[in-house]
Amino acid sequence: MINRVSIIILALLIGVPVGSSVATFFYADGFSYLSANPKACMNCHVMESHFRAWESSPHKSVATCNTCHTHGNIFSKYSQKAINGFFHSWAFTTGHYHDPIQIKDFNRKIAMKNCLSCHSQMIETSRFHGTGFGDKNCLSCHNGVGHKRW
Repeated sequence: MINRVSIIILALLIGVPVGSSVATFFYADGFSYLSANPKACMNCHVMESHFRAWESSPHKSVATCNTCHTHGNIFSKYSQKAINGFFHSWAFTTGHYHDPIQIKDFNRKIAMKNCLSCHSQMIETSRFHGTGFGDKNCLSCHNGVGHKRW
């Protein structure tokens, strides 16, 4: 039979992590990340320069953050958002992140898939069609296109 102390310990072991997670989600305006609004990315100060750079980029009129930084069906896109949300939350909570924030390999691959998807016709007429990029990728030469660099 389960005694009262066991119930309290179990409640604490479940309640504290779940309660902390829910409180953090609401404190960090977690629902905004479920939208496609680029301003949601500015909830964190390290994203402000990237948002401002995107605002002045040629992609602003045709792409949002999600257009370039998520890929695939709705399940894939929200999985990518959840993975990034977890690691961003962890980094910001512990203070272990670069300022300005730097793209990780996981996200660079997603952005590359989207470059290739949106610009497939352009690539077909380029010198890279059929030969591949070698050790380069779109961002090797076009690093400032999505987030204009001054």
